[in-house]
Amino acid sequence: MNSIEKPVSQSHTKQTGTVQFLTLLFFFFVSGACGLLYQVVWTRKLVLLFGTTSFAVSTVLTVFFLGLGLGSLLGGRWADRSRNPLLAYGIVEIIVGVWALAFILGIGTLETAVVGMLRSVASTREMGIAIRAVLSIAFLIVPTTLMGATLPLLARAVTQNPALRGWRIGMLYSINTFGAVAGCALAGFVLIESLGYTRATLVGVAGNIAVGLLALLLARKAQAPTLELNAEEPDRLAAASTTQERLALASVLLAFAVSGFCTLALEVMWTRMLTLVFIGTTYAYTTMLTSLLCGIAVGAVFAAGLADRSKHPVSLYGLVEMLAGAACLLSLILFAGMPQRYADLQSATRFDFQRMVQIYFTLSFMALFVPTFLFGMTFPLAVRAATSVPAKLGRHVGRLYSVNTFGGVLGALAGGYLLLPALGVHQGILLLGLILIAVGALLVLSCPRQKVTGKLGSLVLAACVSAALWFQLPADAGKALNQRYVPEKHTVLHYREGVEGTVVVTEPEDNEGESDRILWINGVQATQSIAKGVKMNRFQGVLPLLFDRDPKTVLFMCFGSGITAGTLSLSDFDRIDAVEISRDVLQAAPWFAADNFRVFESPKVNFIVDDGRNFLLTTENTYDVITFEPMPLAVTGVSTFYTREYYELCKAKLAPGGIVSQWIPLHSLDKDLVQSLMYTFNEVFPESCAWFLNADLFLIGSNQPLNVDLGRAQERLHTPKLWDGLTAAGLGDIPEILSCYFMDKSGVAKFSEGGIAMSDDRPWAEFVAPKLMFEQTVDASLKSLRPLYLPEMPSLSTAGLDPAKADELRNAVLRRRQARVHDLAGVELMYGGMIGGKQEEEFIKALTIDPGDLTAQYYLGDMASQRVDLFIRWEEFENAEAYLQQLLQVMPGDPDLLELQTTLQDAKAKSANPATP
Repeated sequence: MNSIEKPVSQSHTKQTGTVQFLTLLFFFFVSGACGLLYQVVWTRKLVLLFGTTSFAVSTVLTVFFLGLGLGSLLGGRWADRSRNPLLAYGIVEIIVGVWALAFILGIGTLETAVVGMLRSVASTREMGIAIRAVLSIAFLIVPTTLMGATLPLLARAVTQNPALRGWRIGMLYSINTFGAVAGCALAGFVLIESLGYTRATLVGVAGNIAVGLLALLLARKAQAPTLELNAEEPDRLAAASTTQERLALASVLLAFAVSGFCTLALEVMWTRMLTLVFIGTTYAYTTMLTSLLCGIAVGAVFAAGLADRSKHPVSLYGLVEMLAGAACLLSLILFAGMPQRYADLQSATRFDFQRMVQIYFTLSFMALFVPTFLFGMTFPLAVRAATSVPAKLGRHVGRLYSVNTFGGVLGALAGGYLLLPALGVHQGILLLGLILIAVGALLVLSCPRQKVTGKLGSLVLAACVSAALWFQLPADAGKALNQRYVPEKHTVLHYREGVEGTVVVTEPEDNEGESDRILWINGVQATQSIAKGVKMNRFQGVLPLLFDRDPKTVLFMCFGSGITAGTLSLSDFDRIDAVEISRDVLQAAPWFAADNFRVFESPKVNFIVDDGRNFLLTTENTYDVITFEPMPLAVTGVSTFYTREYYELCKAKLAPGGIVSQWIPLHSLDKDLVQSLMYTFNEVFPESCAWFLNADLFLIGSNQPLNVDLGRAQERLHTPKLWDGLTAAGLGDIPEILSCYFMDKSGVAKFSEGGIAMSDDRPWAEFVAPKLMFEQTVDASLKSLRPLYLPEMPSLSTAGLDPAKADELRNAVLRRRQARVHDLAGVELMYGGMIGGKQEEEFIKALTIDPGDLTAQYYLGDMASQRVDLFIRWEEFENAEAYLQQLLQVMPGDPDLLELQTTLQDAKAKSANPATP
């Protein structure tokens, strides 16, 4: 054992030590901010290579935390052996900064080698996970190990008085966590959006290197750390060799490992639950992580001041663990009531982006603060309870932090892959809470030299709190969260908490048949089988059939309900590779069998469970058609399907003459964002055009000129089953489909001029789109697009058609496109919230030009149903009759209007004779 020395001038040393301690606290704050920033950047960069499946992301994060654990273990040994741990700390910070710089600048050049390795070695799913783990270790193990070493090094540097170790080390841990809070908020709200990942990393690099250099400068002036032993410590050291003390210390280590396990497993569960309440935007995840880290940091500060005053830190630590377990029960109660609180807060004032972030913070803090505060208390208390030998302080701190981190790695894996799919969030959180209570009880019982009455008091207190909360538990907090997004009077048909997300299928309570169903993924409406939704999916499925080429192979990503894939499966393709990241989404496909043509039984469809972009990156296949329907752009990670690099990847996988189809919904995307998305697309593909349906744009890109072939379209679409599906969706008319052609390459270039390209390094749209979620944007975007609509369709080939038939079809297409000019005006007015007859006038004008205009018929029929319902409620029967007569003049014999007439007459008769049943 090293000798224990007493400083010569206590007052001078105390003053100097205080200043140095505050300085090091600032250093560690900056270090924590940089570390969290690196975690975000490195994870994003590596998942672009490895994929965004839970297995791929977990592999990266596992290696990250394993490095931290290994570093804390090794750092503890280095700290105790070093004569100047502050010098070592400065060197470590500089190396971390240099490595981060090398990583961000070099990762792009390594992509080819990594992709080649994944293609050649990862022949099975298990081998793919293994090779990703090896590569993650190669990229991350050095910097993360060094990052893990910083806490024990600083702990050894600042703790001259062992009696204050709980306070000082607790403060280090707390301030580092507060730094992580700052890093999380800065990265999520400012740096990545404005600077991109590379330049944001440079900010972190500057912080690390600056801290390292300042630490080196401080280390030159600092004295080697000495250990001051107070009067009470010798007895404690002597007692450390007793069996009871060793048992207590072993219990603390075990408890801290279990605490790490439970904390990370709970983080997985809580994140899933909060995702069901909040839409899973980048701001939602930033808010959730910030709230969680804040609770831990505040708890650590509180415990740092408490730890050194406790006579029985092992027992106090056990009590805190038991209360943390009870707080898990509290979180279930709070989560179950969160949908109502969300609705109350949302309705209290105008709901915009700032209000959304405030609500996210408010609800996250309400649900998470108590348990995370208690988790934050555990580290200072564990340090105080388990570091009895001052000369081995660094080793003990490193060992504590390492077992906690290693436990956290196992907890994150178990939470995502075992507990959540096997038990669900509710039962999973219950189990973890009970584990914490049991471990806390073990600690209390193992506490040396505490009276039985003291132990009994802690156990009774925890039991009473737990029992009181137990009787308030909801039946299932996870399912209770459905209230936030499932519409009123909807029945849940399918509910599955899986590895990749929570998948739910609902339908109206009075639904007849299998229509009007909605697929929800993590609380976000992914797709629906109502008329508009099916129409969009059908259209996306037939777009590849309209051009002057003969596609045979298709890559379809983002399976959803399978309606688009089902439409594709009815065409003359040889092979369709359907890639979906979630197996649970594929398992929900039978609920949409009526609309997806039972595509899950189609022999020509090859289902692949993988991240679509990563599959595209690693496959050696080329395709005639690449099409995809990702989740809304506001959802985190979806922006990777809209970047320049992604489009370059698609272009590289196209066969000669192949096409890429990109869906861009105008909902919640303003004109500037749409312009920039089109600019990015047009920048990559030498040939392009745009189509429009409902409120959605469809961009088509190719490596060869894009000419619509009327003869091929006529032949391909008129297969019986496909044509019946198109007719039911309101697309059973060739002129109707071709009227959706919006602009050619020159129009795309003109509209997108001045746009800002989106890249993997700066996916700025991921940060802009969430701010537009509660804005009405369709009308403004359509207003800017409408002048570019081409009434006459360019590049329309009629080769192979009878000349008379060709002229007939060409004239029909021209009439429909002239009518579409008025349809677009009506749609713009409708989405602009226009009340009255102006939009109806536009649709009537369209039908005057072309009575067969299916779009005008659909919108007029939909508006008629709403207007007649209002007239009946107000008993304005004459106005209703006049209104329907006006519509029947342009839509004679329309069955829906005639049915409305019957409903109107029945309501009129009932009003005139209320006694009539």
